[in-house]
Parts: sequence; structure tokens; C-alpha cells
Amino acid sequence: MNTEELYSYILTAFEGKSFENLILGKRNTEYKDSFENEYREKIINAMNTDEYTKVLNKLAKSFMTNLAKGAQTNRFTQKDCNEILEIYHKLIEDISNFDMSYEKVALEHFVRVRNFINTFTSRKEDSGEKSNYSPEFILKVLNVNLDDIDGKVLDIGCGKKGELVRYLREKGIQAYGIDMDCEDSNILEQEDWLQKEYPENTYDLITSNLAFTKHFNEANLEEQNDEECIEYAQTYMKILNSLKVGGKWHYVPAVTFIEELLPEDKYEVVNSFVNDSVMRTEVKKLK
Repeated sequence: MNTEELYSYILTAFEGKSFENLILGKRNTEYKDSFENEYREKIINAMNTDEYTKVLNKLAKSFMTNLAKGAQTNRFTQKDCNEILEIYHKLIEDISNFDMSYEKVALEHFVRVRNFINTFTSRKEDSGEKSNYSPEFILKVLNVNLDDIDGKVLDIGCGKKGELVRYLREKGIQAYGIDMDCEDSNILEQEDWLQKEYPENTYDLITSNLAFTKHFNEANLEEQNDEECIEYAQTYMKILNSLKVGGKWHYVPAVTFIEELLPEDKYEVVNSFVNDSVMRTEVKKLK
């Protein structure tokens, strides 16, 4: 059983069209009794192959994408991602258990999913605070002069509609955006910024307003969250490496705890205050 077969089977048998029902608290009962021992045996055989990991990742990404549409102000942490993977790992384990009826498998999967959704959607987030900012205001906050923009631009945490990206496009600038909450298009990419592949030496300008570094700071301050903080630090460096020589990354807020570790011969760091409590940063790649 390959990735697509296993993925399609699980969605058809246990979720199908019922993701909305999970959000609304209605249990899905559309599991298929016809998927009996034959599929269970195939799944058991697939569990010790590379296909198993691939399908877990595919199921988790599909789940997060759908949930993000219904909880647009919340952002997934690495802990969330691990919990979602565990939900689907447990589901596949249950399917492989010949002693469990399909109805019980579906019920227990529903309970695990609902518990996660309740916890996730109850978290207070303030990422909506930037939704009312105009592109002109964001550029001012980031200390970016429109006339100085030349080349390829990436906006990290561009928001659902990618207002800044579209504004720059209207000005004839080759701009792109990434956000977990945006719709995939030729200029916007729906992706977790910790999972995205950032091609080296690609961008002339990168912007990020109250997005990546805001959550990086939060991860750094949270106790017992070293794994996520390390992942943010690694991604931070990948983003810097994706700049062309002479390119800049403008972001708010500053992350001084990592900026002070950057080698001075490779990066020029300039900090300034947006207001009395918020500091912004410009990092220029020197070589």
C-alpha cells in the first residue's frame, strides 16, 4: 500500500467529508465496514516502511491546513505538530488492532481530535492585531523605503490575503508571501515557516512584521521549550542564508539574543525603536 492509497483510505474510512463535523462537535459515523481485514493487513505491512512516515506527515499537514481555516488567529507550535502526528499514529495503530471494531476506532479517533481542537482553539492569540495595518504602515514600521526595493521580496507571515505582497506587486516588485493561513497561489504559499525550504541566495529583501520573530521570542521565553527554540534558531539562519549578498531582512520585533551571536564579518545588524517598547531589526548579508 503506497502513500496515496493509505492516505486516501484513512480519510475515506474515518474522516471523509466530516472534518466540519469534528469542528462542530458531531462524531463522524461514515467509516466503512467494507474496509475489513484486507486493509488492516496492508496497513500492518506498511507500518515498517518509509510510506508510513510519509502518510503521517501528509495526514498531519492536511489536518493543520483544515484547522487553520477555522482557527485563523492561532499558530501551530512544534508541540502541536508532534501531538497531531501522534493522533494519526495512534489511529493507524488502532486500525491495525484486529480486536477493535471499526466503530470503536472511529470513536476514539474522534475523541482525540476533538480534545486537540478544544485545546488549540481555546488558546488566546493576538496575531490578528496586524490585520488592520495598511501595507504603507507596515513598510514604515519595518523601516523599508519603497523606492529602495529592487529585486525579489519574501514576506514571512504575510497573512491570509497577503496585502503587503499584493501592494508591492502593484508597484511592479517581484514579491511573494508565506503564511499558514493564506491560500496557495502563484504568489502566496500556505506553509509553516518552520517547515519551508528557503533556497540559498534567492531574496534581495525579506520582511516579517509581528510574525516569525514574535513567535521566536515566545519560544525562547517559554520554559521546557528548548526543542522549538532550537528549531526557530535553525530556521532563522536558513532565512538569512536565503538572502543574496547585499540583501536585507527587516523584521519586528528584534531577537537580540540571537542577533548578538551573528558573525560581524558576515552580517550587519542595525536595531532601532518603533516606539518605547518595540525594537525592529535590519540584518544585511555582507558575504
